[in-house]
Amino acid sequence: MYGIFLLIFCFLFDAEGKLRVVGGSKAPPEFGKFSVSLQNITGHHVCGGAIISHKHLATAAHCVYRADAKYIKVVVGTTDLDYKGLKYNVESIHIHDCYNYTLKLNDIAVLTINGLFDLRKVEMIRLDENNLKEGEIVQLTGFGAQKPHEESSRKMHALNLTVFDQSICQYAMRYTRKVYGSMFCTFTKIGQGTCHGDSGGPLTKDNKLVGIVSWGIPCAVGFPDVHTRISQHVKWIRKIIDKKVCSYCNFVKTNLPHK
Repeated sequence: MYGIFLLIFCFLFDAEGKLRVVGGSKAPPEFGKFSVSLQNITGHHVCGGAIISHKHLATAAHCVYRADAKYIKVVVGTTDLDYKGLKYNVESIHIHDCYNYTLKLNDIAVLTINGLFDLRKVEMIRLDENNLKEGEIVQLTGFGAQKPHEESSRKMHALNLTVFDQSICQYAMRYTRKVYGSMFCTFTKIGQGTCHGDSGGPLTKDNKLVGIVSWGIPCAVGFPDVHTRISQHVKWIRKIIDKKVCSYCNFVKTNLPHK
């Protein structure tokens, strides 16, 4: 197993033996319609996310662990954080009931915003219930840094990544933490992958949400990136959404004016 990974590592290493800028190109406008920037009260991008209903977004649990909802700002509808974009406040945070901060198990959370997303300007992304297979191509979008130790980017970047062999990934990451079945890995080559600020961001395939950026060894230095599988958490996500939708509908019915 070690020999296999070493061979792949050497084969994919940059010809000059140097770390290149984290890969990716400027994201087309359509990616800005469902992608989210989670920001602190000063407007600094912290994590990514994806719109999954008229009132909810999905992100990584570690992005909002022990956070206070009133200090989180949501920006959607743009691929340039200095240009346009719709801003929302967060009403509540729902971290997965079985989230483990140390192991990064069930690293997923659903945030409920105050008000409703303007679906004339943004879009909800569907959840993919199918498990990804090795070799499939997924798209990463986010405002993560383009170099190690740099600030997050103000412009969104997109990158095609390859779903990596699970067993090789488990071996490669064995000194960091265990890679569980509810996670999947991506790896294409050195110089392409996730970096600071990409956490919580969406990985998509065929216009469906397949993953949430969870953990790894930043930034694209030759190790796989590890993500939360959406297919393993669809029931939990829908439970949170349906519960909140029912509560919202009941509120509206209760407060309708009497004829």
